[in-house]
Amino acid sequence: MAHQGAPLPVLDDSQKISVGELKDLLAKSDPLVVDVRNPSEIEASGSIGSKKNINIPITDLDKELSLSNDEFKAKYGLDKPQGDGSDVIFHCMKGGRGSRAVVVAEKHGMKK
Repeated sequence: MAHQGAPLPVLDDSQKISVGELKDLLAKSDPLVVDVRNPSEIEASGSIGSKKNINIPITDLDKELSLSNDEFKAKYGLDKPQGDGSDVIFHCMKGGRGSRAVVVAEKHGMKK
């Protein structure tokens, strides 16, 4: 079903990552991977293998990023993303929800 809302945001190249770049990054470091798909999609197709991988559906992302760090950590077991967001990867199936997630994250102070 096509999304009937605003057009997809256009991200700067510095805000995008290829599959190959992600594999290299995961081999070298431990970024937080936020899967913004619905839980049923993750159940059907799996998730990215990362030590820090959480699911926050795109429809809930704004509310969840509004939580205090203590509330976020209690709910997800990880610190809430802070700073410029360079250690956070937003992931979806094709990129549309991931692009929207970047816009939501920017609203909460992440700029990278």
